[in-house]
Amino acid sequence: MVQVGYATAIMVMWLNNANHWVTSCPKIILTTVLIILNAPSIAFGAALPPPTGPYQVGVRKYTIEHYNDHDAVAPNNVSTAFLATVFYPTTQIPKGELKPYLNPETATYYEEHWNYTSGTLASITSTVQWDAPFLETDGSSYPTILFGPGGGGTPVEGSTILLSELASYGYAVIGLDHPFEQPFIRFPNGTGVVGLLDDESWITAEQIYDTRLEDNAVFLDLHLSKLVRELKLPFGTTHLGAFGYSIGGAAALGSAQDSSRLVSGLNLDGTFVGKPALNGSAADLRKPAFLVGSAGHMPVEGGDPTWISFPRWQTAYQRFILINGTTHLDLCDNTFWKTLESDLDHFAGPIDGLEMVKVLNAYVKAFFDLTLLGRNSPILDGPSPEFPEVEYLNVSGVS
Repeated sequence: MVQVGYATAIMVMWLNNANHWVTSCPKIILTTVLIILNAPSIAFGAALPPPTGPYQVGVRKYTIEHYNDHDAVAPNNVSTAFLATVFYPTTQIPKGELKPYLNPETATYYEEHWNYTSGTLASITSTVQWDAPFLETDGSSYPTILFGPGGGGTPVEGSTILLSELASYGYAVIGLDHPFEQPFIRFPNGTGVVGLLDDESWITAEQIYDTRLEDNAVFLDLHLSKLVRELKLPFGTTHLGAFGYSIGGAAALGSAQDSSRLVSGLNLDGTFVGKPALNGSAADLRKPAFLVGSAGHMPVEGGDPTWISFPRWQTAYQRFILINGTTHLDLCDNTFWKTLESDLDHFAGPIDGLEMVKVLNAYVKAFFDLTLLGRNSPILDGPSPEFPEVEYLNVSGVS
C-alpha cells in the first residue's frame, strides 16, 4: 500500500534523515577563518525571481467552510474548513521594503527537514502583494485555474514562483490547502494550523487523494460561484483549468475527469491514484492532459506504472515531457531555494534552479494558454532548442 507522511508518496523516496549544517562558536581567530573558508555559500535576504508578465501580482486568502467528519488527517477525523489562496493580476506597484513570502513556521520546517541553514528560507522576499486591488477588466472574468499542492508539502505558498508567473499574465490561480495535512498553514483570521503528521505517522495516498477530490468538488460546486457573486471577484466559475504538484497533480486530473467545470488538467510529477491510475479505459480523462515529470518518471520497467499506463488510454489532446537533471523536489520552489546555498544536499537535482524556473513557467503557461485561451505555443509541438533539457515522450514512453 502506498503511504505518505509529511511528504507525498513520491517525495518519500527523496527524504532521508537530514544532516544539519552546524558550527560551534570559534575560540580563536584562526578557527574562525577556517570555518568561514569551509562554510557553504549562503544567500540571506534573497528575492524570488520576479514574474515576467505585464501585471503585478496580488494574493488573498479565503476560508472555505466545509464540515468533514471522515477527515483522515484531522483530530478525531473532523475538520470544518480548508484554505483557498488566490494569486491574481493587479496594476498596483509594490511599495516599501519587500517582505518574506513564506510563513515563518513553514520556512523553519523546510530549513530543518530539507537541509537548509537556519534563516535561509525565512528571509526570502517576493513582489507578491497581499490584498492588492484586482486588475480592472471590461466586465469579463480572468481565466481561472485550480491548483493543488503536494501531499504533506510543500503548501500552496511553496509554489509561489509558478503561481505568480501565471497571475502576471492575467490568470487567477486558486490554490487549496488542507489543514492538518500540511506542515503549517495560516487562515485569514490569523489562526495557524500545525500539521498532525510527522515522520512516524503515516496515512495512505488514497486517503489524501480522496480528501483532495472532496475539497476540489466542494469548492467548485458550492463555494466558487458564491464567492464570486458575494465578493464581486473577477474569477471564472466555468471553463477552468486544473493542475497540481505531486499528489495535487494526480488529484487535479482526477477532478478534471469528474467535473464539467474543469476543461483541462496538468500533473506536475504526481503518481496517479484512483481511476486515472487504472490500466484501462477508465483512466481516459477525455480532456486535454499534460504530464510534466522529473527524471525519475521515465516510463521504464521498475518505474511508476501509472505514468506508463495513463498516456496509452487518453483519447483527447495530451503531451508528456520529462525534464532531465531533476528530482521530485525541483517541481516546486525548492528548485530556486537550492540556488541560495552551495555544498549542501537539498534533495534536488543538478539542473540549474533558475533554468528550471524558466522551464516550468514556460510549459505550464503554454498549456493553459492553449486549453483556456486557444493560443498555441510552438514549445508544445515538440522539442525546443530553447529548452534542451526537456524531453518529449510518446504514448509508449519513447523519446
